[in-house]
Amino acid sequence: MTAAADNGYRDRLRGATSTAHVRLDARFANGLRDARQYRNYLLGMHAFVANAESALASAVLGPSWRAWRDPVRTHWLDEDLAALGLAPLPPGPVLQIQSDADAAGVLYVIEGSALGATQLVGDAQALGHQPGAGATFLHRHGGFGVGKRWRAFVQCLEVADFDVAAERAMLEAAARAFASADHEFQRAELAGA
Repeated sequence: MTAAADNGYRDRLRGATSTAHVRLDARFANGLRDARQYRNYLLGMHAFVANAESALASAVLGPSWRAWRDPVRTHWLDEDLAALGLAPLPPGPVLQIQSDADAAGVLYVIEGSALGATQLVGDAQALGHQPGAGATFLHRHGGFGVGKRWRAFVQCLEVADFDVAAERAMLEAAARAFASADHEFQRAELAGA
């Protein structure tokens, strides 16, 4: 079996969202150095992931993208919030997923965030958090096998065949997902102020 030709979706997603990605990464440029930063991270990530997983769960998707619905991340974050005695933020603006292309854009952000999570696991540990004790999400989301999962996601992107309108929808969905994540981290910071 030969490898699928790269249709360039990953590169176009990266290019279309690079400014939003840099802005979001800047929030954690120095990692999670204290309890306040970690609290804001968990609250913001919980609000974003719960929103995205809910949108994915209710979307009518084809088999390729339906297989990527993985509702466990919200549960992991629920566990972490409970371990730290934190209540979730009230729901924010709802993400809309109307198609496979929308799902691909949102999943690009979620699956990519696992790569970033690998860099934050050590910070959570330094703050005294472990799996089952406040850092279940980071350990599982950014833990062993994340590179393999990312490569599998990219392969799914490579074999997708979106028309011009669907590709535009994918890029817009990724931009909305980045904006949603940024908004939720901002709400978490304001809630903690």
